[in-house]
Amino acid sequence: MAWKRREKVAIMEPLSMVSDVMSQILREEGDIIIEGVISNFTSLRSVLELRKVDVVFSEVYDARTSIIEGLDFLRKLKAQFSDIDIIIHTEIEIPALLIQSNADAIYMKQIGLEGCRASASQILNAESMVSILFYEDRKANYNFMILSDFEWEVLIMFSQQMSIAHIAKETARSYRRISRIKHDIMDKLKVSNNVAFSQLMVLAGSKFGDYPPVSL
Repeated sequence: MAWKRREKVAIMEPLSMVSDVMSQILREEGDIIIEGVISNFTSLRSVLELRKVDVVFSEVYDARTSIIEGLDFLRKLKAQFSDIDIIIHTEIEIPALLIQSNADAIYMKQIGLEGCRASASQILNAESMVSILFYEDRKANYNFMILSDFEWEVLIMFSQQMSIAHIAKETARSYRRISRIKHDIMDKLKVSNNVAFSQLMVLAGSKFGDYPPVSL
């Protein structure tokens, strides 16, 4: 994606100080129009249904939505609004999960006014939204396999601290099948063992307020 004239942008950011800085910086760009600055996914969907938006900047969680649930929302949003460029702007550095969102680009949130300015400048100057970008000195391409829709559904249940037996009952699948799917998910996310997977699911099930926010 190359930035176009009169680009229409929406920002979904639960931290008001970050959204204030980002919207201020973007408004300073004469060809960018802010169509909405909101703090939750429900309002973001409403904005996209009511207004023409070209680009969405979004965190991956809000006050009611966990990291996994937020990424699931963004996956579905990208499928529904395929013409919109979704840019994740986040403090959550879990590439294996973030890449599952199918977002056009992923940038790590930088702290403070100057950090936000640097982050916005990097985004605005990008010529392509194909690669997954982190801080310039830690730029990397990740080759994680995308989970299937059912694997993603099971992953959401694991993030809600459901057991294999509970998930098998909820999905009308056998215990052995869900156990196999868990191992497939771990392979695709490059998680080495059950302890690491459990720790990842505890974090991925966190919501704004549970997860330590950035301090500005």
